[in-house]
Amino acid sequence: MSRMKAAVIAVAVCGLLAGGATSAVFAGENAHVTETIKHAKEGIAHEKEAVTHLEEAIKGSTDAHAKEALEHAKESLKHAEESLAHAEQASQKPKGKKK
Repeated sequence: MSRMKAAVIAVAVCGLLAGGATSAVFAGENAHVTETIKHAKEGIAHEKEAVTHLEEAIKGSTDAHAKEALEHAKESLKHAEESLAHAEQASQKPKGKKK
């Protein structure tokens, strides 16, 4: 049961990271956006570590639910990384023609 709890926590953290990084896109360009991006990066690093531990915990397991939770955690992490990349792009000044 502790494996399942770990999987649920991993998925929840991924969701929070994706939401936090996405909110930076809409926040505008300021120090708060920069700080949000920094925290999203830290969160993603922690989430990668959590996914690694989850993989180790269910290695050799036949529990289909735990394996499915791991796949969801990996997919959520991927979405969080994509959201972070978009937030970083949005926080940069546009590079256009100068008048």
